[in-house]
Amino acid sequence: MENIGLNATVDDNGEKNENSNGTLTSIVSMNETGLKEKYKKLYEITVTVDEDDENEGRKIKFLFTRPSVASFNRYVKTASKNVMNATAVFIRDNIIEEQVSDLEKECNAYPGLALNMGQKLLSTLGLGDNVNFKRI
Repeated sequence: MENIGLNATVDDNGEKNENSNGTLTSIVSMNETGLKEKYKKLYEITVTVDEDDENEGRKIKFLFTRPSVASFNRYVKTASKNVMNATAVFIRDNIIEEQVSDLEKECNAYPGLALNMGQKLLSTLGLGDNVNFKRI
């Protein structure tokens, strides 16, 4: 069994390792099997952040549980008022607890990150732009 390396936060707090491609990762004490047993169904979302020409290709990886109907309903109810806050709350509701603080720090550093990941997470519930419509 192997440990999953989960991406670290922007600041230098916590235990971190640097992998071969230069991406910083923080090590979660639970292995992949343990996470699957604890959360049942997991979704991995990896986002590549290009901060500037010198800092291209930083990958940020998070693990999410399948969103609940209650979480989706909260999102739909609040999205019309403030889509940014609704999406941030939605992804915070569904991230594994071991990565909540990392998610908050990354979203503070990259405010658009929540929208990007939220759209992918919403697609697990069937909300996406891959719908065909035609008159017959």
